[in-house]
Amino acid sequence: MLRLSGLLPLYFPRLLGGVDDRLRARQLVRGMGMCDITVIRRPSRIQGNLLVFRLRQGPRDLVVKHPRDGRGAATVARERRALQQLRADERLGPWRPLLPRTVDSGPRLSGTLVQSRLPGTLAERLIREGPQDPGRAAAPALRLLADLRCATGRRRPAAERTACWCAPQLAVLRAEIPSYGAGRGAAALQALRRRLDAALAGAVLTEGWTHGDYHAGNVLLEGDPLRVSGVFDWGNAQADGPCEIDAYTFVLALRSMLTGRPHGVIVADSLRTGRLPDGDAALLALAGVDPDRDIGDPSALALLTWLWHVAGNLRKSPRFGRSHWWLTATVAPVLRESCRWARAADTHLRR
Repeated sequence: MLRLSGLLPLYFPRLLGGVDDRLRARQLVRGMGMCDITVIRRPSRIQGNLLVFRLRQGPRDLVVKHPRDGRGAATVARERRALQQLRADERLGPWRPLLPRTVDSGPRLSGTLVQSRLPGTLAERLIREGPQDPGRAAAPALRLLADLRCATGRRRPAAERTACWCAPQLAVLRAEIPSYGAGRGAAALQALRRRLDAALAGAVLTEGWTHGDYHAGNVLLEGDPLRVSGVFDWGNAQADGPCEIDAYTFVLALRSMLTGRPHGVIVADSLRTGRLPDGDAALLALAGVDPDRDIGDPSALALLTWLWHVAGNLRKSPRFGRSHWWLTATVAPVLRESCRWARAADTHLRR
């Protein structure tokens, strides 16, 4: 099984642990009286270093995130800290009801993150049920980002923020993907860094509150017409991040969901052609983002979004970095394209 683990889809091992998860959740709430427990298994993500379950007890409807290991504890701590900062930010006053509210868990659930359960239906579910009209669910989610960026952001040359926006994420790739620690792998990461520097050299982005994992599986909608009723999983949030990547994270995940093409293949195509896929610009416009006008280089948005996506997954679970399946679909295409670009750039310099 250990030899096959790198070849299996990442969600497969967790399917085998479903019974264990339910027993563990029951054990955590033992002594709390009558309650109903539902382990949360979302189709868009593996169950990694967190056990997540819904806890209903009388009028209380909660979501519990229990760390399985030290990495999970760090994830819980990051999200708790981000939610505290978000609630303290007066600029977010009208949008605070969209945030999960942290609940005192008491000694029984010490070390966990217990939150109020937000109302609504996952945007991801609505899109899967009506793929012929994905814009119905995507539009309100993207328009919310325009409002938040206007409320908290300011325009900054991206080259001035690479130490904050790129260096930590690149460090995660180096640390978490064993095959890229030396030799050709290390050279590929160096080519990626050069490609990032070139793409961001003339780009201008908005610095402000960035969710960092804003996709249809983290957004709740309700009403007619649909409106955003909640946004959760703020563990990758940053108060001074590049806001526009939230919009493209949503669009990129949506395109991957509808076409079945992996993130890495889509982004590699954008790097090769110098433009985003047809239709993406119209979706980004709903979030108030025009890559050509506002950023200068569409590939800068695609590459920076991909970098945050990959680093975020690697932080959640070390299994990503050891999965041949995930690396081949998500990481390798972008690194190959970065190496091709670096070779072309070196050839041009020698002439």
